[in-house]
Amino acid sequence: MKTFKRLLALALVAFSALSVPAWACGGCFVPPINSTAPILQNAERILFVRDPATKKSTVWVEIRYSGPADGFGWVLPLPKVPKVGVGTSYLFDRLDLGTAPRFQLDSLNSEGCSSGGGSIGCSDASLASSAALDRSNGGGGTVTILQHDQVGPYDYQVIQAKSADDVLTWLNSNGFATPDKAKTVLADHVAKGDVFVAVKLATGKGVDQIKPISLEMDDAEPCVPLRLTAIAAENDTTIQVYVAGPGRAIPKNHLHVRLNPVRLDVLHGAKNYEQVVAAAIDEAAGRAFITEFAGEIPTIISVPSQYPYGSPSQEPLVDYTAIDTTGVAKAKTTCEAWNLLYIHNFPITKETVAIIDPLFHFAAQAGTADALTYYKSLTACPLIKRTDAIDGAALAAQLETEFAAPLRDMTKTLTSIGAGGGSKGRFSRLVMRISPDEMTRDPVFAFSGTLPDVSNVTKGGYGPVCLGDGSTQNGYRVTIAGMGSWLMANQTQTDGTNLPNLALDPRMTKAPAALTIELLDETGEPIAVDASQIALADQAIAGAKWGSSSLPSGTVLKPAAKRWTTPASDAVIATPSSGCIGGHTRQQAPWALAGLLTLAGLALRLRRARK
Repeated sequence: MKTFKRLLALALVAFSALSVPAWACGGCFVPPINSTAPILQNAERILFVRDPATKKSTVWVEIRYSGPADGFGWVLPLPKVPKVGVGTSYLFDRLDLGTAPRFQLDSLNSEGCSSGGGSIGCSDASLASSAALDRSNGGGGTVTILQHDQVGPYDYQVIQAKSADDVLTWLNSNGFATPDKAKTVLADHVAKGDVFVAVKLATGKGVDQIKPISLEMDDAEPCVPLRLTAIAAENDTTIQVYVAGPGRAIPKNHLHVRLNPVRLDVLHGAKNYEQVVAAAIDEAAGRAFITEFAGEIPTIISVPSQYPYGSPSQEPLVDYTAIDTTGVAKAKTTCEAWNLLYIHNFPITKETVAIIDPLFHFAAQAGTADALTYYKSLTACPLIKRTDAIDGAALAAQLETEFAAPLRDMTKTLTSIGAGGGSKGRFSRLVMRISPDEMTRDPVFAFSGTLPDVSNVTKGGYGPVCLGDGSTQNGYRVTIAGMGSWLMANQTQTDGTNLPNLALDPRMTKAPAALTIELLDETGEPIAVDASQIALADQAIAGAKWGSSSLPSGTVLKPAAKRWTTPASDAVIATPSSGCIGGHTRQQAPWALAGLLTLAGLALRLRRARK
């Protein structure tokens, strides 16, 4: 694409007939000039929301990268000076719990047996500090500093320049080792009059304090920053996108893929999910999204138990009473403040611990470097800290500004937009895995009011079978709803279990990772793309904009041949005359895909002991 698409936000056109201003897309990590270590972005989670009450669009962007604190740098082009704030990863994690792909596998009766047939990160760098951004023009030239401030852990400046050379000079003079190859992209934005938001960690802030950054502007269409991201991204970077809007979110200038579930190791928690996602997108010319969920925003989510055999708890997406800091503001000692947080079940996360521990000093007193784990298991204030004085009002204000208020405000807006009912409001979750050489365009999203919802739960079943004379359980039947039911011999896995891996069955090994590759538009049915025309379709939609057809006028795609035929289901094995010991009637809880929780291999967070 010749120019950047508009950045991250929900489109006003989806709500009215008015045209909207553009958000510029972009964002990159760059190391400090005196560093030789590559700083690579390996995951990104993005949330797009338009508040119909305020007519504002807000974007939360969370980026995970590998590197030290003084290597954290981020540059984002925008069409005008935004209101910059911070969000919270806690909300991303809660949305993840409510929408992550899961498999619900029911246990089936034994078959053919005469006697019982038995059975999403961040760098762990220490708290290093990084220099704050230079308040001057740095490299000189015609760079104008429009805004300089600190928000949360970040020191940021908003600059504007008359040439890409001036932007490059300023960035390099202020610790952003921006390569020359970024010049073409920067020039596109300079020509449009865009501003650039340059962000670093403030002095004394560490990697553990990195959190989503929030950008608020007038309405605009959703878009994901990729072209600048390509400057410092890892191969197979995970891009997780959440969109709340007037319909199901669809990619306009990228293809859409439906995964083939037989390629997943469903009996072992689909631990190969990320690899299958990457393979499916590669089959779609390397530029495609997968819809993992579309429907009403989940207001109740299932939170895994901290204990190995515990049952998940059903909880609100956000408990507003838990994040009420009114009582904490009156606290006079650290113990009083902690007890109030504990009693109200205040969320203990990496972000909140980064706020409270520098004031409480509980973890250091306990001699542990893992402050998050320590606070999650803490049930009572350490006796030695009972009389330590604290400014409760200051603590409450920081918790409110950097955690509670953004969480509360965004959740309420999300719920009002994506609650469905008669309004057709929908909440969508899409994912892609992409490498730098494929980041040639910035994904633009639109909304469809006709496409069906997408469940994040795939149902199936498994049960023991006796493949020989009925005396020995030596196999399993595996079913996937809507796909088929197959008998498979035992296979010893690396984890010591003998559950077979469906993807390794000879009938499935040549199955494509993408069951369907298709084009989506605001109206009409999906258009399946034939294997011979994937490259053609990918290039044809490169300049697609929402509000018009994705395919340019005159572009005709031939009817697509079926990509793969599911093997026929195996017949049920007859029960020997001695009688089959019937079996497994227990229900297996849905398995969440642990490898998916992030935009990049993010693990599900354990619940605190007191919950």
